[in-house]
Amino acid sequence: MRKTTLLVASLVVSLTAFAAACGSDDDDGGGSGGTGGGSPDNVGSVCKAATDCFDEIDASALKGESQCLDRTDEGYCTHLCTTDADCCAVEGECKTGLKQVCAPFESTGKKMCFLSCEDADLGGADSEQYCRDNVHPDFGCRSTGGGKENKKVCFPIACGVGEACGADAECDPGLTCLTGYKGGYCAKADCKANADCPTGSLCVKDGDSSYCARTCQAPGDCGACRAADVAADCKADATFAEAGTTGSVCVPAAK
Repeated sequence: MRKTTLLVASLVVSLTAFAAACGSDDDDGGGSGGTGGGSPDNVGSVCKAATDCFDEIDASALKGESQCLDRTDEGYCTHLCTTDADCCAVEGECKTGLKQVCAPFESTGKKMCFLSCEDADLGGADSEQYCRDNVHPDFGCRSTGGGKENKKVCFPIACGVGEACGADAECDPGLTCLTGYKGGYCAKADCKANADCPTGSLCVKDGDSSYCARTCQAPGDCGACRAADVAADCKADATFAEAGTTGSVCVPAAK
């Protein structure tokens, strides 16, 4: 679950205003990485209704009707389209140089604009890391579905264990926010065995306590749903609660 504090929201607004004042003539195509629950661009920003989207421009001028997708906790702003050229077609529609694609979305039967993580648009970058670094820590790279025209796009992911947090309410149901770690760490506390943990996590010990830690294959896996300055470390030498357990887990840094 992606939560937004007033402080972070204010910071995002200030940074957006600063970027607009400075202009973007030298933009090399990278994004700033959202920090307030959504994309730094209009597409992918949070919403409750379509009227929340593209509020800084005349939405009626877009090449398709604006939409607020409800397939994610905080909504996802986009608009209908026919081709890639319909995305970023109106002045002021796009705030960054992030590439966008027009693709069918799941079973909606409609094509919409999304922030692209197609291989051709990434210049060799890892797609998951690209979405986290350039859009938001809570975004990953997924297929839009919708048949043979589907494309890979940056979209909010289900965070679960390992998500940064400040309170229990910011974690998925059944998880606790462990505030003794930098950035907080959503986990199931006081586990005794791996069977106590949600899928994709293992029970590890930390002194006299224990918690379920997110599993990982590479360091980049531990940046999901966490800002870069509080990213966890992918460690193979964690102390597991259950004898015989092997593998690597995302271990957060202690405060």
